[in-house]
Amino acid sequence: MSKINYDEVPGCYLHCIKADCKMADHCLRQLAMQNLPSNLTAVTILNPQLTQTGEGCEYYRDDKPQVYGKGFKNMQKKMLPDEYQTFMYQLQGKFGRNPYFERRKGAQLCSPSDIKQVEDALKAIGHEELKFDAYVEKLNWND
Repeated sequence: MSKINYDEVPGCYLHCIKADCKMADHCLRQLAMQNLPSNLTAVTILNPQLTQTGEGCEYYRDDKPQVYGKGFKNMQKKMLPDEYQTFMYQLQGKFGRNPYFERRKGAQLCSPSDIKQVEDALKAIGHEELKFDAYVEKLNWND
């Protein structure tokens, strides 16, 4: 069983109460439940009738750290202005204007699914080799 820092658990995170599940030792939802601080009065739990024990549970969240991208300002330096404009507009359409700029400067990390969106936008303009400014490993609570 892994230990998690409960302070990292997002607010209103869905906890799982099925401790008998084969996947419990590596599921963030069950680990959140196991590491629940005693000072919390209430938490949000998944409906036990909707969860499955073992593989195939749609609510399973792996406890392996995932790679997040941090900032992509350096990508712009390697693009022509028209390429950057296409890249930026495509990603603003996915993330929104302000969230795009927060991700670009590294104030908000790019999740594994966000990284895929950025890579797709790079492919569309022919710059598949460009990398993020930095990479960070952390637990993926949301994807």
